[in-house]
Amino acid sequence: MTEVALKVGMSCQGCVGAVDRVLKKMPGVESVHIDLPSQKVLVKGNVTPEAVVQQVSKTGKPTELWS
Repeated sequence: MTEVALKVGMSCQGCVGAVDRVLKKMPGVESVHIDLPSQKVLVKGNVTPEAVVQQVSKTGKPTELWS
């Protein structure tokens, strides 16, 4: 299992919902944890970091790997 941490530009619960929805539709994702104040998204599952970034980018939110 892989754990991928992302920084996603989210400003409200609507943003959180959009990110949560696209990630839960992604094959291989087992869990999603989103922390709005820090704009951190933690994804666990059989996924690659690149694929997760690409999937979240579909929401139009600025997305990058957490460093």
